[in-house]
Amino acid sequence: MGRSLQADAWSHELAGAFAGLHAERHDGLLPLGTLDAMQLGDVGVYDVRGTTQIVRRTARGVRADHVERLKICLIERGGALVEQGRRRVSLEVGDFALYDLRRPYQLTMRGAFRCAVMTFPRAALGLPDSALEAMMERRFITGSGVGQVFASCLRSTLDQREKLSDGSPVRLREAAVALLAATLGSGADLPAGHANLALRERVLDHVRVHLADPHLSPATAAAALHMSPRSLHRLFEDSGETFGGTVRKLRLEAVRRDLTDPLLAGRSIAAVAARWGITDQPWLSRAFRAEYGVTPSGLRRRMTGS
Repeated sequence: MGRSLQADAWSHELAGAFAGLHAERHDGLLPLGTLDAMQLGDVGVYDVRGTTQIVRRTARGVRADHVERLKICLIERGGALVEQGRRRVSLEVGDFALYDLRRPYQLTMRGAFRCAVMTFPRAALGLPDSALEAMMERRFITGSGVGQVFASCLRSTLDQREKLSDGSPVRLREAAVALLAATLGSGADLPAGHANLALRERVLDHVRVHLADPHLSPATAAAALHMSPRSLHRLFEDSGETFGGTVRKLRLEAVRRDLTDPLLAGRSIAAVAARWGITDQPWLSRAFRAEYGVTPSGLRRRMTGS
């Protein structure tokens, strides 16, 4: 009776943390587990431990909670099989897989497992859908290189979550997303059709470094990367975005992030915008409202409660 209540409590906790997700028996064993969570802005990180079980997001769960988010599960103990549609990705310790919360999926967790989970907006990586779909076909290894740095960042964030200052989550969010993007982009075994992905990532890296420069343009970026503006524009074609649209989104997101950072509460909106290469305040107000449904001043009032 006691074990059944524990299993029910675990299923309730799991569903509360990840809407539409529930745990089921596997190999006759009751699903048990624990979960700790931390929010880094619009990115969630979770420390999940448990027994052998199946974790499932059903079509009904997707309909009830349709979100444009992706998720990774990094195995730290035990093993897992990730299934989504026709995809089946087997994970051992140190591996992670990428999957889509817009679709049903199933994770078969093997043994006494522990995993670090990260959920984030689909647009956060700045990668085209075709590349993301290809990445969901494979496992990623974090035993060395940038993958190991990403895994260490995720684990350290979870271990130190109770000791972080108020402004830390905003900055940790950027570090975690950037390291994940670098890990995903470092895979050498992506299909040949995505040979331009690494080059596109170089362009995005240049944009991020020079985002504060009001003179950033296709011409300046192309010249810095020794390519023609036409070749640069071609890299964005399969993403449904343009170079200019990408810069716009990254700048607006940077402004939004700074406006929600407690450490920057004393900085004026104009100063925050100028920090990211935006000097036209009426344009910022219109673009910000179109993107987030609120003006910069409205967001700041919401954050301060004034």
